[in-house]
Parts: sequence; structure tokens; C-alpha cells
Amino acid sequence: MSEPSVLQKALAQCIKKRLTFAAFRTPGQPVQIWAQRTPQMETVDGTLLLGLNQVFLIAPFNLDREKVPFIRSDIELMFPEIDPDISGLDECVGSTATAEQADAPTLRTDFMAAVNAAKQACAERRLDKVVLSRVMDAPLGPDHWSVLFTQAMAADQQTFVAMAHTPGHGLWMGASPERLVHEDLDHVRVDAIAATRPSDAIPERMSGWGAKELDEQEQVMCHVHSTFARMDLQHIVVRGPEVMQAGPVAHLRTVLEADLADTLLGDLVLELHPTPAVCGAPTDAALRFIAAQERHARSLYAGFWGPWNADGPTELFVNLRCMRASRSDGAQLYVGAGITAGSDPEMEWEETGRKAQTWLRLMEPVNVEDR
Repeated sequence: MSEPSVLQKALAQCIKKRLTFAAFRTPGQPVQIWAQRTPQMETVDGTLLLGLNQVFLIAPFNLDREKVPFIRSDIELMFPEIDPDISGLDECVGSTATAEQADAPTLRTDFMAAVNAAKQACAERRLDKVVLSRVMDAPLGPDHWSVLFTQAMAADQQTFVAMAHTPGHGLWMGASPERLVHEDLDHVRVDAIAATRPSDAIPERMSGWGAKELDEQEQVMCHVHSTFARMDLQHIVVRGPEVMQAGPVAHLRTVLEADLADTLLGDLVLELHPTPAVCGAPTDAALRFIAAQERHARSLYAGFWGPWNADGPTELFVNLRCMRASRSDGAQLYVGAGITAGSDPEMEWEETGRKAQTWLRLMEPVNVEDR
């Protein structure tokens, strides 16, 4: 087994000590680790986000807007070409409690039944779309997380790769292609992403995508555009849709940009979440349907996370393609699929399996190397 890098050593120390920390790599930027000296999490009312700088937001799917959680950057480490001194992590105290949990893996029969119920709700116009998720067990020992983090970064330079631990959420890791919002100098960019095809079955023309996929993508784009308009953002520009590769699958993406003008970024973020890409539409009806059908708690899955800087660039990503430590020798993957009246339950089950391959393929050499 090769000698671990300084980054891997820092991650392993954070994990072993159960520090409250976030490690992340935004596309095109070096890896950073932000760690707290004390384990206790803090929250902030969403209306007061403008007062925060250099924090890592870590918002769950079911978000209380008056209690948005964040991780402080008491200790800041950056990993460019020259490795930094990681001794500052010695100052940090971790949690003595563990939030490791284990939901029962989603049975195929339960997922198919939920998809059929969703199809009926859409056919009866009670829903336009709903996103259903499932849980899968995966072998991943505690010593493998730091290696897998570096493997995920090398596998795709265009994804947001993040790992975070808090006393309340446990240890999570994700590799998301979906940017919720990028803001710099009061100019914002949002990626509207939906629809999924295998990477080896992408149509040559946009018209080759099916009516279900095109409708899914349009719903997400319209949600973002209407939010921009309702909140009086200025100079709205729409580009796309275009095909976006994401490992074993491909999606449709439309990019929307605008100027914030008098709108607060925090207000915009809270209005955008959850988008139809991770929840469905109408939002309230989809949330009720998900609560009734899914037997697991989503926790951080399909929430959003990323570095927040009121005085500088902010980049938040939807927490997709993610996993949570469940036991000393395992993890649980969270994957989902958008369901409409035209969905095929068997194909939706297969789609979620393809999305899980993002992590399962990376785990194979990591687990083998340690045997």
C-alpha cells in the first residue's frame, strides 16, 4: 500500500478524532479543509446569512430556514502543490458521540411500488414530478474514506467533491455535478440539471431525448427562471439545454445567470431549495409524497453544501451522489430518480443503480488495495 499523502493524513486525523470539519474541492480550485476547534455545531437564521464569512454551509434536505447549519473555519488548510503544515488540527477537539446510523437498504419491491404510486399521482395531476430516492449498502472501512476522497477528485475534475463530519450528521462524502448557485460581485449562476441517460446512450440530437427527460429538465429550468423573476433579479440570461457528462450517466443542463440587484443571496438560495431536480413539483405536494413513501430519512442527501462568503465568491452545490458512514466497516449510498406519469419503474430502478456506480467503481480498487 502506497504512503498516504499529507492530505490523506489530515483527513484521517479529522475522521479519527471526529472533528467537526469540511474538506472540499470546487472545480478548478485546490482542496481546502476547514475545521472547528470545538465540536458543537452552530446555526443561523437564513435572513442573517449575509453576516457570515468563511463558513461551510451544510443544509439538509428538510431545512429549517431559521436554523441553517454551518461549519466554522477556525483552522484553514489549503493543499496546492506544496503540502501545508497540518499540525493546527492538533488544537481541535472532536465529538465523543457518534451519529453513525444505518437505514435498511431499500427493497426493490418497495421502490417499484413507490414509483407506481408516483406515476398515478402524476397521471391524476396531483403532481407534475416527484424525485424518489433509495438507500444502498456499500463496503467501505473507516481507513478508506480519505483515499476515496482523493480518488473521487482524480476521477472527475468538474464535480464538487466534499467530505464533512458533524456530531449531528455523522460522516458524509459526496461528488456532485450540480451547482445550486455561484455568486461573485452580485452576479449569480445557477445550473438547472435534470434527465438521465447512460453515458454510452446519448442521442446525437437534443430531439433524441425522450419527452419525459425533456419535460423533467424544463420543469427545473422554469423553477429557477420563475424564482429569478419573482425575486426581481436583473439581466436574466438563459443558455441551453446542453448535455453534461457525469461519470456513468449524462444529464441535460441549462445555465441561468442574473444580477442580484437588491436581492440578498441568502434569500435566493432559500427560495431555490429544494429544486424540482431533487424534490419535484409542485414543491409542497412533492415533499408530502416523499415523506409518505420513503422509509429512510434523507438527512443531508439532496440538501446543499459548500463554502459561503458574504464578502467574496460563494459556491454551493446540491448534495447528490453521496454516502454516509453507517458502521465501522460500511457506508450507505443515496441515489434518486425523477418520476413522472411516463416513467417506467424498471428503468428508474436501473437508473439509480447506474448513478450509484459513481462511487461503487471507485471503491473497488480502494477496498482491494487494503486487503
